[in-house]
Amino acid sequence: MSIKVSVITPCLNSEKTIRDTIKSILKQTYENIEYILVDGGSTDQTVEIIEEYRPMFGDRLQYISEKDQGIYDAMNKGISRASGDVIGIINSDDWYEADAVEKVVNCFEKSNADVVFGEIWLIDSNGNKRSCTRNSILPPHPAMFVKRNAYRKYGVFDISYAIAADYELTLRLLSKGAAFERIDCILSNFRTTGISSIKKRECIEETYQIQLEYVGRCPSEILNRDIAEELYNRSRLLYTSRYDPEMIIEVLKRTFFKLSRGIVIFGTGNWGRELHTVLRNCNIEIPFFVDNDSKKWGFEWEGSKIFSPEILRDYDGPVLIAVKQFQKELREQVYRYTKGNPSVDVYDRLWEAVIRDSARRS
Repeated sequence: MSIKVSVITPCLNSEKTIRDTIKSILKQTYENIEYILVDGGSTDQTVEIIEEYRPMFGDRLQYISEKDQGIYDAMNKGISRASGDVIGIINSDDWYEADAVEKVVNCFEKSNADVVFGEIWLIDSNGNKRSCTRNSILPPHPAMFVKRNAYRKYGVFDISYAIAADYELTLRLLSKGAAFERIDCILSNFRTTGISSIKKRECIEETYQIQLEYVGRCPSEILNRDIAEELYNRSRLLYTSRYDPEMIIEVLKRTFFKLSRGIVIFGTGNWGRELHTVLRNCNIEIPFFVDNDSKKWGFEWEGSKIFSPEILRDYDGPVLIAVKQFQKELREQVYRYTKGNPSVDVYDRLWEAVIRDSARRS
């Protein structure tokens, strides 16, 4: 075990969830880990819980508890204290799979990577696994491990960004030519109740600002102006569905003549999950998802099950395509399964229609 791994957990008033995080470090199948907790001055039982687990780590655990300038300042404090060759950061409401660090170390040993990342389970407010970031283009931060030398070379988190500094760091590493290596497995579990999930409007604007800064500096297949504009408008659609659902319902009524029966979503990636949230915010039923990835069949997202597109053979209603590419091919696939049933509506550019309608009103 020549590679030493430092794991950092920033925390603040995390008494309800931090036990899961700490236990996941104790359960790691890889032993050469130092654990650094950076507490922002908690007023609940967080520090007492950390002290409770300290004897189980021996000299492998260290922590500080003091005021900071936010979560990214806490992460930077942890990085400055880390002595490991590789650094992972797991927040106090998330946790690692038991073999996560071992798999990451194996990958570092076999590659020249500066960054190794895997996938994450998304955990809903009830603690249920709902979906995973399978084949994500950009590393999900809770499943990203970075060499300490890469932080020295390319810099740490920019604390001028309060919500999306992890996104900015990832784009910076890509723009500087850092070597990324992806592991095709789940490394961590992410509760969708963090700051970026709560402060949605601020996150939308900050992320868009970062994207525009890095357009032309990152590989174009990962980020270009079209991608930035699409992601921004999709995020605005999510926000609109929460605060002005009536406008989206008007657009949907013009699009689907059987809206009262609900809408099936084709695709369970980020866009599919976003559309699920949009429709739920508008009180529209989602009978089920369909997806061509057989690995996803049988799972569900927020109560809507995922099936093979074969199920559409017996379906008679609206289908909303939520796949970034191959819309024409997917339309043809739907029509083939439904045998061209004229009562099956298929649509794929909801966010464009809503943003267009919004611009017309303003």
